Amino acid sequence: MNRASWALASLLVIAGYMPLHAQHLTEKEFLDSALANHPAIAASEAAESVAEGARRQAGIVQNPVASWEREQPDTAVREDTLKLDWKLPFDGRKHRVAAGDAALAAAKSDFESTQLGIRLEMRSLFTAWYLAAEREAVLEAHLDRTNRLARWLRARAEEGEAAGVEAERLDLEVEVFERQLVAARATASAERAAAAVWSDRVSGTVRPQRPHLPIPPATADVGSRPDLQAIAHRVAEAEAVQRLQRRSLEPPEISFGWKKIGEEGLSFNGPVYGIAWPLPVFDRNQGNREAATAEVSVARSQLELETRLAEQRARAALASYSDLYLMAKPADVRGDDFDIAVATFAAFEAGEASLTDVLDSLRATVEVQLARLDSLDQALAAERELEAAIGRPILPGGSS
Repeated sequence: MNRASWALASLLVIAGYMPLHAQHLTEKEFLDSALANHPAIAASEAAESVAEGARRQAGIVQNPVASWEREQPDTAVREDTLKLDWKLPFDGRKHRVAAGDAALAAAKSDFESTQLGIRLEMRSLFTAWYLAAEREAVLEAHLDRTNRLARWLRARAEEGEAAGVEAERLDLEVEVFERQLVAARATASAERAAAAVWSDRVSGTVRPQRPHLPIPPATADVGSRPDLQAIAHRVAEAEAVQRLQRRSLEPPEISFGWKKIGEEGLSFNGPVYGIAWPLPVFDRNQGNREAATAEVSVARSQLELETRLAEQRARAALASYSDLYLMAKPADVRGDDFDIAVATFAAFEAGEASLTDVLDSLRATVEVQLARLDSLDQALAAERELEAAIGRPILPGGSS
């Protein structure tokens, strides 16, 4: 094989693999930017503030009521009463505060769960952008190689050193990959535009960097899942409400005041005091008590159900990710591809291989790169599923 042919063979393999002079954006940088001002996170923070306000209100003692009353059935008779009524603060406030504390803790866990959900959504968006950009680059490189080969073979055909039908066949091959590249480029543009909605870091010629695949953890513990913790806090809230509804005797309302009576020039005045105490004769809060007991049972059953479902999901996700992690080879391993393509082209030049063999080897080079991207896509999806199942990110090194 002559020197020009070797040079062409090398170009056919490494064309399109040259490093792109573009800034790369890491997944962490994208997440930091996207989560900083996400409206769903802001809404969840507001919901936590609502729960905090309700908790504060639950611990406030009821206000006294000041009143003034005048009776004047006749111009000569007048009666004025100034009174202060206050319901004693033995109204189960301790249980109300406990319920408020549990509701606030549930709101905090809901906030963490929302953060996790948005994080996973943004990670999925970043991965889709990265994979689409990589698929576009792979097809663009393959089209460039095929174009180079087509021009070279066409020049040989014009010199009578190759068959014209082979050059025409390569022209058809170029058209096929041009159409595939247009579709891949449209997908990459769409994914980039979607990512740009959530992060101002997606601008100019910035390209996404390959997301990191952490080592699978040894176990998948669901104990710290924020959504399960939120349900556990709601169980505590329901139990506090149940204790509150067990009360049937309400605290009395006491009254202190001053009354002044004027009649035909005479005036009488003196203190007024009293007590009003509702007696639980008919209404002993039976219905609310039964409802509160049922709410506790519902909350406990929901916690048990969601915990079991979470354990099932986590074990399945760990098993899936452990297998897919091993198959997710880096997309930039190309040494073997280079050797196969050069050897096939050398055999073609020596008359020991056909153009079909050359095209098959180049197609295989593309297919293996796309297959690696598919494996990476599946592994990243499984890793996100595992993160969602255990309720926290998988840290580098396989710990979580």
